[in-house]
Amino acid sequence: MLLSRWLDAVPAFVAERTTGPVHVTFIPNASSVHTDHAWVDLDRRILRGLGYRVTDLDIESSSSGDAARALDRADAVFVSGGNVFHLLQVMRRTEFDRLLTDRVEAGLPYVGASAGACVVGTDIEPLGLLDDPSEAAGLESTTGLGWIDEVIVPHADGIVSGRAVVDDLRARYEERFTLRMLADDQALLVSGDSRSVIPS
Repeated sequence: MLLSRWLDAVPAFVAERTTGPVHVTFIPNASSVHTDHAWVDLDRRILRGLGYRVTDLDIESSSSGDAARALDRADAVFVSGGNVFHLLQVMRRTEFDRLLTDRVEAGLPYVGASAGACVVGTDIEPLGLLDDPSEAAGLESTTGLGWIDEVIVPHADGIVSGRAVVDDLRARYEERFTLRMLADDQALLVSGDSRSVIPS
């Protein structure tokens, strides 16, 4: 499940894919370049308010073995928002991208919010109008994880970044990339080859 901002679609998504008490591995690293983590803290509180046991996994400081064990213990994984360029850089440097892809392909439910949604698409280049690429100066390629053949553009209603930025992004990149514009109250539900935009 790929979210733009709000988490209203999460309970049904998780309930359909889990049984019993739910343990969520929460990955906050997209925001580690920022001093303000308010939206990440809010997401964590919301998930706990839903009754989930939420455990943070800092992939920048964890060993690959610890990261693998954290995913193996999880009923679902949640990757929060922040800077998508930094997130992709960290995933590549730690090889967490491969580890996560393997687990999700094996059936681990994935919830990505904002940057956590964008990173799974074909490329993050267009998102340089929403996030600062210089916060990931060592990133050698903007190619995403490639789970879907689209570029997720969150906050497409312009509430977060402004309508002019969203319109500029679309005008610059819609001929080169397949853009999936998601408003803050929408989510993209992906299951195999099936995709549907749902309220969230």
